Amino acid sequence: MGNPETPGRADERPGTASSAVTAVPTGLVVGPVATAMHGGIWYLGGWWFPWGLVFSGMLLLCAGVWCGTSTRRVWAAAVPGLLTYLVAWAGAYLRQGSALVATTWTAPVGVVGILWFVVVFLAVMAAVIVTGRWLVRRRTR
Repeated sequence: MGNPETPGRADERPGTASSAVTAVPTGLVVGPVATAMHGGIWYLGGWWFPWGLVFSGMLLLCAGVWCGTSTRRVWAAAVPGLLTYLVAWAGAYLRQGSALVATTWTAPVGVVGILWFVVVFLAVMAAVIVTGRWLVRRRTR
């Protein structure tokens, strides 16, 4: 173990380039996967449960927190979510009639598509807050 008053190699924060090499590929993998899975809906008679939205949101949150805590940088926690937002936006609006992200209030899949943008925002905010609080607690020890 090292002297607690002098930080060792394990306490050093990765550099900016290394942090980007962690966060960007994570976002490029998680973003398309979560966006493809967000539309999973379980239909129960007249009710429906958007399990894909819940699962994809949790996946995105975990990826963001992992990037932020492993790099010890708050901005890295936001990168997977920001890239997911770009993937979802491109899937919804760059091609007319996209089946990947439907955004309409007339069908459950369209409602889930609209809610996906809200969930991405909430996951990014939560990942940034969790990472920031973790870093503050870590520094006060």
